Amino acid sequence: MRRRLGLSACAAALAALTLVLRFSWDDAATEGVLVSAIGTLVSVAALVADVLRGDADPAPRSAEEDRCRAADALAEAVREQWAAEARLRRLQDPEPIEVGWAPADRRLADHPENVGRGGRLPAPRAWRVEDLAAWFAGLPGRRLVVLGGPGSGKSVLAMRFVLARLAARRPGGPVPVLFPLAGWDPRRTGLRDWLADRLAADYRPLGTVLDGSRTLARSLLDTGLVLPVLDGFDELARPAYGDAVRRINAELDDDLPLLLTSRRAAWSAAVADGDVLTAAEVVELLPLDLAQASAHLERTARPLRTADGAPGTVWTPVLRVFARDPDCAPARALTTPLMVALARAVYGDTSRDPSELLDQERFASVGAVEEHLLGAFVPAAFADADPRAASDAVRRLTLLARALHRRDTGRLAWWELESLLPRALRVFGPGLLSMAVLSALLLPVTVTRAVHRLTGVEDVLSLVAALVGQTLGFAFGVARLLPDGADRPDGGPAGEPDLRFLVRQGLTAVGVTGALWAAFAYADDLRFGFRFGSVTDGWLPDLLGGGLFSLLFTLFFGTAGLSRRPVPLGLPWSGTGERTTARLCGAVLLLGGAGTAGTVLLGRTGDPWTLLVGVTAAGAGAALLVSAGRRAGREGALPARPGRVVRRFAAGMVRGTAVTLLTGVTACTIAGLAATGVTLLKSGAAPELAGRHLEGWRFTERDGVRTAAAARPLRGTLLLPGAGARPIAYPWGAEPPDCTIPLVPERRCVVFHSRETEFESRGGVVTVRLAGPSAGGRATVAYAADLRSVLPPNARAWLTRGQAAPFVARCLPPFVAAGVLVGLVGGCVCGVYRALSVPSDTMRATGPGSSLRTDRTASFTRGGVVALLVACVCVPVVLLPGDWGGLVHVGTQLWLPMGTTAVALSAWGRLVVARIWLGVTGRLPWRLMAFLEDAHRRGVLRRSGAYFEFRHLRLQSYLAQDGTPVCGPRTSAADIPPGPREAPADRSGSAATGPSERGRRSTAVRDEG
Repeated sequence: MRRRLGLSACAAALAALTLVLRFSWDDAATEGVLVSAIGTLVSVAALVADVLRGDADPAPRSAEEDRCRAADALAEAVREQWAAEARLRRLQDPEPIEVGWAPADRRLADHPENVGRGGRLPAPRAWRVEDLAAWFAGLPGRRLVVLGGPGSGKSVLAMRFVLARLAARRPGGPVPVLFPLAGWDPRRTGLRDWLADRLAADYRPLGTVLDGSRTLARSLLDTGLVLPVLDGFDELARPAYGDAVRRINAELDDDLPLLLTSRRAAWSAAVADGDVLTAAEVVELLPLDLAQASAHLERTARPLRTADGAPGTVWTPVLRVFARDPDCAPARALTTPLMVALARAVYGDTSRDPSELLDQERFASVGAVEEHLLGAFVPAAFADADPRAASDAVRRLTLLARALHRRDTGRLAWWELESLLPRALRVFGPGLLSMAVLSALLLPVTVTRAVHRLTGVEDVLSLVAALVGQTLGFAFGVARLLPDGADRPDGGPAGEPDLRFLVRQGLTAVGVTGALWAAFAYADDLRFGFRFGSVTDGWLPDLLGGGLFSLLFTLFFGTAGLSRRPVPLGLPWSGTGERTTARLCGAVLLLGGAGTAGTVLLGRTGDPWTLLVGVTAAGAGAALLVSAGRRAGREGALPARPGRVVRRFAAGMVRGTAVTLLTGVTACTIAGLAATGVTLLKSGAAPELAGRHLEGWRFTERDGVRTAAAARPLRGTLLLPGAGARPIAYPWGAEPPDCTIPLVPERRCVVFHSRETEFESRGGVVTVRLAGPSAGGRATVAYAADLRSVLPPNARAWLTRGQAAPFVARCLPPFVAAGVLVGLVGGCVCGVYRALSVPSDTMRATGPGSSLRTDRTASFTRGGVVALLVACVCVPVVLLPGDWGGLVHVGTQLWLPMGTTAVALSAWGRLVVARIWLGVTGRLPWRLMAFLEDAHRRGVLRRSGAYFEFRHLRLQSYLAQDGTPVCGPRTSAADIPPGPREAPADRSGSAATGPSERGRRSTAVRDEG
């Protein structure tokens, strides 16, 4: 209640302040910026005060209690994940297929004395998975290996085993977690290390570091609170089988139970190369009886009347033929749950008739039947769509399957779709997106005015060169100044880059900056001195300047830890207090930004900066409100700590400022020395012009003062910085940057028309005297560098002739000051990313769409906050008296692109680039997530937290090796090859033999392995 009253009071105070300023302040632009600035300060103050106070301090808990709470949260996430998958697979529609199982060859298992630990093994109880789970619990060693052929039901058995164990679990007990083994390399990584990394990657709160090195995931493993269910041992590399078994045996403790699934051949090879699994019982799934398969197909098909009038289904005549000839290829193919499930799906409507399976020439082998069912499954899943949509679905899913196959994974993550792009586009895409977002923000201002006021370039060619330079610089920064992040399990920005990367990044930035500034000095004329925002000689300096400018952005975010391969990130609101504070800050920013933008919309001011500040503040406030109101799945496993956000911001800001200050000052100092050195080297000897006339100019020298005067009219624009500072003269056609800036009301631009122009050089410092400007008829002394184009080339050299040391002393300070500004801005970026970035819980996410929306909201929030904080840092720069060194131009140009860069470099920003490219090329639909969700609803894909996976690895492998084109002209449904490719060897011939009926057991497994 007190927070609500505080929110209402702050909102009322801000509204009253807006009204007071509206009717009492003469400068509407300054009024609007003050409203936003005060709103930002109120938000920050509220955040600091409320978060430092925090919610009521939680009662101290022991490490064991924290582990138990984390285990319970993990159990809830795993239960929801696999219960949803069981519903999607319709495991109870009408009931699971009963798959028989029996003890495997004793040569594949440990000695009975080791399995039983000196006692007798428990007798199997019944035929259901739940009872298999109970039987597993009765094993003294609680270790079991389940063998089976392709599609025999191993993976579904593992899933149902997990659900059964969770149903029997008590609070604080071990949590069964299913781990696909395809990503483990036992020759490089230990089992426990890999399991801990997988837990930390799939369930982000478990990546919390407890004691400086060990994560919460590793703590749960070491204390026996995780029951690993290792699925797909056969998916490991063949040479690693023996190493894998030895690794598992070496790292197993008595407190670590285990269930492992594998194909029989792979496990036999592993035992031959390595060893049996210590104290583990081994069982084997048996092929389905034709009677079981027939009964299931009959029960799941629509009732019909057969030719003789008897009740039946579309399967009845086909199954009769199979019963008379059980050795035919189709009958033998229907001995695995996967093929039975595919047959049910393919012939589940009236569009296809299973009697086609009776074609002995077409289906002469089991492999041909399997290939036919795999190839027909996706078109059947999209049978209710039009033929073109079905064929497009096959083509698109084939593209995704091939991409997963190349990356050797079975998980499709939306933030990894960028891997489908050409390498060049992956590098250039974020920069192009950043400029597109920036252009969208500038769109409310007229295009012409935005170009001239906000960029400061004088012609279209220079503008294009600057944009191209920014694109190239951004691309280089993405490729070289961002950490890779591939080896970091949490992916996060969030993890701070190590010292080795920071050293490499700093050296790269220093070297590239020095080289570019040397090239800039060679292409431009810096002999008159250097100011940021000056007029350049041609398009090449603009190209180089654009590259230098955009390099800063990637430097900042690379130091903050934002990876080249970003993962979904969320915001750190985890308690009621933090969410309320975020709402308070969001409301204040939204109201302040709306009031600021309203001063422009109501016509009180036309200053573009006022509108941009207001829109940015309002956008950041709206994103904060949305993020605080949305609970992205659930709260974290660990409780919120008072002051956590503020402490993280302070730590990130201190660290970021130290790193970027060192890099910025060093790079800018080297750049200044390189630029001045190149300028001095290319200057050469100046001709003697004293007493001569050249091209209408007369040159004189008296007492060391050189002048060049011409009685010719000269038009241009004067930038009056205010505070009595010397004006800056610009030639006609080159409009000065930032003629008006809020908070500096005396800054303005005036047009001049000089009757006589005189350049004067004292010790190498050149000024220009303009006689008869339009502002009153008196002479004005102005900064001359931007008018150098009116002078003959020899006159430039003569006027700037002087000693090197004073020239370096004049030019170097602006560079060093820019380095200090780089450090301050970098500290803000690092602080924001440290405080407002937490890895998304991709395992507990309600779906990929939920994690995408969370990342999008967090990206806009961070972008807005970064832009506003950088603007606040740049305010003292803007208020520098006399616009010293042109740093005002740097300050006004830096803050808004920082926000758009934050959005472009996020996981959501990378997805936007991928969606545009894949949509334009026709490879994937524009509504990509909707298509993937539709494929999930139809049973082609399954969801695992924030990931998509193909329903079965066999289906993914089939599509990845299929010859269907993935680009180019779309094909019709008739063009999809339904027939088999080169048929694989028949893998079910030996499955007909098995243990006797007396030793046989059954377990309820559905669909596939």
